[in-house]
Amino acid sequence: MRTRWISFGTLLLSSLIPVAASGADANGRIERVEKGLRPPVLVEGDATWTLEERLKKFAVPGLSIAVVQDGRIVWAKGYGLADVEAKKPVTASTLFQAGSISKPVAAMGALTLVEEGKLSLDHDINASLKSWKVPSNSFTQKTPVTLEELLSHTAGLTVHGFPGYAAGTPVPTVVQVLDGTPPANTAAIRVDLAPATQYRYSGGGYTVAQLAMTDVTGQTFPKLMADAVLRPVGMTASTYEQPLPEARVAEAAAGYREGGKPVEGKRHVYPEMAAAGLWTTPSDLARFAIAMQKMLRGEKGPLSKAMAQNMVTPRRDGYGLGFAIEDKGGTTYFTHGGSDEGFQALLYASEDRGYGAAILTHSAAGFRVMPEVLRAIAAEYNWEGFQKEPMALAKLSPEELARFAGRYKLASDTVLVVTPQASGLEVQEPLGETFVLLPVSKDAFVRRDEDVRYTFGRRADGGAELRIDREKSQTAPRVDKSARVPSEDLEAGRVDEAVAAYKKLKAANPSDPAVAEARFNQIGYTFLQKQDVAKAIAVFRLNTELYPESANTYDSLAEATEASGDKTAAVTLYKKALDVASRGKGGGASPDESVRAHATARLQALGAQP
Repeated sequence: MRTRWISFGTLLLSSLIPVAASGADANGRIERVEKGLRPPVLVEGDATWTLEERLKKFAVPGLSIAVVQDGRIVWAKGYGLADVEAKKPVTASTLFQAGSISKPVAAMGALTLVEEGKLSLDHDINASLKSWKVPSNSFTQKTPVTLEELLSHTAGLTVHGFPGYAAGTPVPTVVQVLDGTPPANTAAIRVDLAPATQYRYSGGGYTVAQLAMTDVTGQTFPKLMADAVLRPVGMTASTYEQPLPEARVAEAAAGYREGGKPVEGKRHVYPEMAAAGLWTTPSDLARFAIAMQKMLRGEKGPLSKAMAQNMVTPRRDGYGLGFAIEDKGGTTYFTHGGSDEGFQALLYASEDRGYGAAILTHSAAGFRVMPEVLRAIAAEYNWEGFQKEPMALAKLSPEELARFAGRYKLASDTVLVVTPQASGLEVQEPLGETFVLLPVSKDAFVRRDEDVRYTFGRRADGGAELRIDREKSQTAPRVDKSARVPSEDLEAGRVDEAVAAYKKLKAANPSDPAVAEARFNQIGYTFLQKQDVAKAIAVFRLNTELYPESANTYDSLAEATEASGDKTAAVTLYKKALDVASRGKGGGASPDESVRAHATARLQALGAQP
């Protein structure tokens, strides 16, 4: 069905709810935000985008915003349609699925139980679990899983996220989700990394935490969270009830996929409530952020000041207990994004400056618009660490730009080819992106689509290099034309040379990210999407050779082989994938359970017996 767009003009005024007497609208601040959407880097002469333009560009039917300034909500507003087919407008009180923003709210609930003495942060979580236990294995026998690890994604547990359950389909219990048994549609949640050794995002871990919370209290999760967090912080419109009660469905937005296609049945159900089940509004999320800011100052809230500070203290990879923690311009922010089927969400707030914002959309393409809105808000309200004014560019002559031309080797399979172009530099990465660098000084450059500084300089030995300043700075020395990397051979069609080079890289350093199974899987599917089936098959076949105990490598090769028209060979490979999966040794790009399901389905479609 073609999405029918109606004018936003009549919707914008009716969907504003003034939640604080701030005078923000009278001062034109809302209008400047609506007209000030921008890329990560705005340069002089660039025009900003309007919210209406960007929603239309990405076929996002609706969006809702709440802005916090000086510790209070200064405005909240809805845009577009909450249900395109019913022509129901988004308002500031429309309910959205928050996706993974469910996690920090749930984490606060878990920490209230810690402070009540019902849960422990650092004891074996199995001591609290009654209806199910984290299965013991060699990893857990040495280091038991704790609640702190579950909330900080360091428990070594599997299952990144959950797709939810379409309307009208069976919904599993939490224990069925944890064991991956029907009707669960995700793999069993198990420890396959040593706990406390590394960060790996796991919605599965939050599902374990959810069960521990209900086991020790004897309450349903929605009631527990309503009593512990939602009501105390003023999130009166929010609920963890799944599915949403029929009496409240009229308040909820319908989900849409990229391109505007509606989610079947309008929205999915998430029994994994702590990980993905929160229904909320931007204003309620803003109240949650304000409560965090108050508790961090020592004011009354669900948590003590010490526990609130613990919640925003990073463990590994900048993640605390429920929040990602970012430092921008000397200001610390707590944040989280969210993604459910047909919904995208973003919460971003400073720890001690009293500002923040919540942005909710009901489109899979919402992630394209939300950061642009956030940057517009940050610029209007002078948030620290965000660009406020357009960046002035330097003027370099063609001769000055020509000095930087060349090849810069960033990693064993990554070379950046720099070529002067007009008033800047074009950078090409084999098998990767092409982007433009714009000069801001004689040797420093920026790009519009990423807030990263590129600086050309000299090494101690006198050779030229390119330094890339991100969270972790990288340097790339300039290399000779003869120093090819395998990705260049692969892109140019020199497949045999590329395969041989990758095998040498793997032999020299098995842990080199360039030869990771997941990377080859991604490269193969990129070729497959471009209908370059021969290259896809070559990459997938290489993956089976390098990772023969991964069921996923054979499943991917089978898919490419099927696309080539060789159904007989595809059947053989799908059966090989099932055989390897049955031995339980797959473990690279996707869980064995998913491989089994896909390979079985394809064999049946090809008229073969699994």
